[in-house]
Amino acid sequence: MKIKIIATHNGRFHTDEVFAIAILKLVYKNIKIIRTRDKEEFLKADLRVDVGRKYNYRTGDFDHHQNSFNKKRKNKIQYASSGLIWKHFGKKLVNSKKAFFYIDEKLIQGIDAMDNGVDIYEKSSLRGYTLGNVIDSYLPIWDEKNQDRDKAFFKALDFAIELLKREIKFANSIKKAEEILKNVISKSKNKDYIILEENIPWNEYVINNTKLKYIVEKNSSGFWSLYAVRVSLGSFENRKNLPKKWANLDGDNLVKETGVKDALFCHKNLFTAICKSKEGAVKLAELALKEK
Repeated sequence: MKIKIIATHNGRFHTDEVFAIAILKLVYKNIKIIRTRDKEEFLKADLRVDVGRKYNYRTGDFDHHQNSFNKKRKNKIQYASSGLIWKHFGKKLVNSKKAFFYIDEKLIQGIDAMDNGVDIYEKSSLRGYTLGNVIDSYLPIWDEKNQDRDKAFFKALDFAIELLKREIKFANSIKKAEEILKNVISKSKNKDYIILEENIPWNEYVINNTKLKYIVEKNSSGFWSLYAVRVSLGSFENRKNLPKKWANLDGDNLVKETGVKDALFCHKNLFTAICKSKEGAVKLAELALKEK
């Protein structure tokens, strides 16, 4: 399939088609994008995204607004245009199935749900600032003199492209990070914590595949961090808190309490502490494990 021109609707833009086209721009860098609802015009394009009331990969149609459309994932999240585009073109941008599904679950499904009017956020007194709010911020404000929505669309598209690049780069690094983690865990003499010599993503793998309580890790500042492993992804509850008596201590106060000479700080919520050296962080881990 040769892709030179992509059509989407004009007027107000949404997170859904912005990210759908951002995906296509990463796959086909030199494509031309036209924004129109004129059927005669959008039928000239090689792909139609979020317009045309038709879904057919073979004909290049990726709309989801037609009554006949009811394509859902196994978790019942219905596809919107961004999800359809990721489904058919996303594999060209990632190095593994895990990376493909990571992007779909972390980013694309939320966009699809939002565009289909499904509230996936828990009700609370504070409404979070969403990706949809970010994209909406690029729309012309009602009292601005410049109401050029096409120009605004391309600014939003630039943002979406850069965000996707970063998320895909991270997704593509997961496989390598997991191999490092498996190797470290298999060689660790202690089954309650491991020592990581580099700053790699460990949260998901450790939570889902181990019973580790702590991670000792060299941080980006050159110091060493001790982290408590969470009970589950998205939770703030730890498998084993750091000792209560360390809470919010720093400098000499933490040194005096722990006896670790290079201890620097312990968070008041007892999920992390910092030392100057690996040996210090390991000593804190050993002390924390002894606390009931």
